[in-house]
Amino acid sequence: MANVILKNWSVRGYNISPYTAPEAQLFCLYGEAYGHPEFPDGDIVSTSPIRASVNNLVETNNTVYELEEADVSYLLWCEEKGIKVDSKNPVKIKDL
Repeated sequence: MANVILKNWSVRGYNISPYTAPEAQLFCLYGEAYGHPEFPDGDIVSTSPIRASVNNLVETNNTVYELEEADVSYLLWCEEKGIKVDSKNPVKIKDL
């Protein structure tokens, strides 16, 4: 499994349909990838759905992303919505 650094990242909905129940929605990462085997350094990528997250490492289907700095506009959006982003463990996923 490839390890890729992701900078200026945010969490986004993955293939959200208006008919998907909120608890069944999937999420992905979006940001600048470095060290990705399929993209030049600095390319903007949207990942496959997030499968697991421990500290600043986030696993998707085929890749482990090491999160560096989050996108400033994403952090501002989170702040406006009352969402606290823990810099040591920034991505939380729900167990269903």
